[in-house]
Amino acid sequence: MVPDGEAIVTGSVKRLFPRLSKDEALASLLLERAQRNLIKYQSQARLYENKYGQPFSEFRRMIVESEAGAEKEQDYFDWELAVTGVEDMRLEIDCLSGVLDQ
Repeated sequence: MVPDGEAIVTGSVKRLFPRLSKDEALASLLLERAQRNLIKYQSQARLYENKYGQPFSEFRRMIVESEAGAEKEQDYFDWELAVTGVEDMRLEIDCLSGVLDQ
């Protein structure tokens, strides 16, 4: 017999989130993940800011206006990913927080 995934999830929600609906519990878990991701991306961006002593916008301008070496190019792409991740996670957190505030 195959376990009923829906029943298992519903039971877990009732036990772990007794005051929340299934959608609210899912939103709560997703919010936690987005918050962890935000911290991770912020930490990565901070590492590059410390390494280069400037914000990403200035570093981007320097990369665009000059010939960067392989290390700086890779740092540029990784830093851009971190900055984009921060923006994306902030939007995600705002959306999920709205679901939980209703």
